[in-house]
Amino acid sequence: MKTKLKVTTALLASLFLVSIIAVSTPAIAAKPDGRLMINIIANGDDADIPPYESDEGIYRATTLIVGKIRFDKVSGELQGRVEFHIKIYEIESGEKVYTIKGKLKDKAVQIIPFWPCDVRDVVWTNLWFVMGEGMIKTTDKDLTIQYRGLSIALPNTKGKWETFPVGMMVSPKGEHLGGTWEDGGWAFGGIPGFFGGVTYLTNYMEKLVP
Repeated sequence: MKTKLKVTTALLASLFLVSIIAVSTPAIAAKPDGRLMINIIANGDDADIPPYESDEGIYRATTLIVGKIRFDKVSGELQGRVEFHIKIYEIESGEKVYTIKGKLKDKAVQIIPFWPCDVRDVVWTNLWFVMGEGMIKTTDKDLTIQYRGLSIALPNTKGKWETFPVGMMVSPKGEHLGGTWEDGGWAFGGIPGFFGGVTYLTNYMEKLVP
């Protein structure tokens, strides 16, 4: 089952990536007055895994995403890295029943001019996106949850790091066609096309470095 999940996840991630190539462009970083560096932190209750009830209890999820986008001197483009950590708790006891950690280092960043979102019925604009072969590690537990209206079985790496597609998408201001999201900017960190965490930005800082 784990092998099947890996293959399915890789295919979904590939389809996800192909679907954005047509509307995305490489992020070129070189500027006359400096080189761009971006630090990103998103931390809080997960927006796509609301409290839900199962036979075992009522659960909630929190997500932490830490990302960095920086200038690469060799390619002249921006490269991104991300670490994410999603925790699922049983509400009444506060017991942590499942965690998933992921990490990705130094992959090319894309700028996505627009992205249709069926979950919130908006078209997001001006997004940062990075994806590549990364690593994930999960609790040794088989768990099925409700995620974006679907029932999905979460990965189980039995507490070991394994190779998986990992990605990050960031909306610095929550911009979409028609305005700005009332809760501001947000970030996604996870396995693109399959599962991940979404929560609002607690820190987004752009700076130019020599």
